Amino acid sequence: MDGDIRPLEPADPREVGGHTLLGRLGSGGMGMVYLGADPESGGRVAVKTIHPHLAGDPSYRRRFMDEAYLASRVASFCTARVLAHGEERGRPYLVTEYVGGVSLHDRLAGDGPLPAADLHGVAVGVASALAAIHAAGLVHRDLKPANVMLTLSGCRVIDFGIARDQDAHVPAATSGQVLGTPGWMAPEVLIGGPSTPAADVFAWGCLIAHAGTGRMPIGGDPATLRTAAEEPDLSGLPESLVPAVRSALATNPAERPTASGLLLTLVEQQEPHAGDLGTPAPPVSAAPAPRLPDPRPFATPPPHPSRPEGQEETDTRAFTPAGVASARSSLRTRVLAGVGAAAGTVLIGAIIAGLTQDKDDERPPPAPTQKHGPRHGGQKSRHMHP
Repeated sequence: MDGDIRPLEPADPREVGGHTLLGRLGSGGMGMVYLGADPESGGRVAVKTIHPHLAGDPSYRRRFMDEAYLASRVASFCTARVLAHGEERGRPYLVTEYVGGVSLHDRLAGDGPLPAADLHGVAVGVASALAAIHAAGLVHRDLKPANVMLTLSGCRVIDFGIARDQDAHVPAATSGQVLGTPGWMAPEVLIGGPSTPAADVFAWGCLIAHAGTGRMPIGGDPATLRTAAEEPDLSGLPESLVPAVRSALATNPAERPTASGLLLTLVEQQEPHAGDLGTPAPPVSAAPAPRLPDPRPFATPPPHPSRPEGQEETDTRAFTPAGVASARSSLRTRVLAGVGAAAGTVLIGAIIAGLTQDKDDERPPPAPTQKHGPRHGGQKSRHMHP
């Protein structure tokens, strides 16, 4: 399972927070993730550091430190457990479990859409993780195939780099920009509305439809910023999953189920057989891609001759949503017109039993810099893509 580990480059550090770095796991908009060795147990860990050019930016530093606090609030069964965090040579770092497996993105790129039984397992696993995340009082805000790990123990949702408290909504109308990955964002967020748990549910619907068909259910291209109310194309999706996915993709966030509601619906369903392929899907044309290692907990699908459409993963980024841009343009027009005239004469739903936990009345300040966090011997760790 180490096929995605690349050698360190000359400019990479060789040690961070006492953890010897063994290779590169991935890179994103905010930081780099390395495979490291725990200085006490020698076990593998994932070490994330902020990019050097962002280390002096207060907003990025705050987001990086927030990630350690927010991820530590989520039940460890559904994410990469935080082991330590701190700062070294002016650069914050975060150490988490290294969870053996591959990302859903790599799995789809290498082998195409998931077989029906495997897809049902991913749908349940990711819905369970979202229920736990929402029960912790958080909104993930960046659910996509690159942030879902397929492991021996099930699905893990990783990367809390832009996660936020549910009671800390900052609409784009206030900040001017939103953070997220184009193609996986809910329509209300794309026009400047707040990110709520319902937005994560919408992303779940996109993710399951994409994993089952090789296509995006709306718009077709993950890089497209789509704001129009379109009817999702779920052809090719196993019929047992269509009702849940369709409800998750409702344009009105109030009409979407909660993550715990989705979970209950899925676990009460009869698991589809391997031959349940759903209604026929239109052909998908795309360039061929190299085959990547198949994660052991999932059945091997039939050979897939081409890479599914839209497998290009787009990075999380900040952008000005359409609603805010148009509002600004309209405001500027009104102001100019006014000047000319004067010169002449803008849910927390119920949560699944056993996942509920009390939220603090106010968020505690970031923990002081530390070299090492709590240790848990004997357990393998995992990797998190930024």
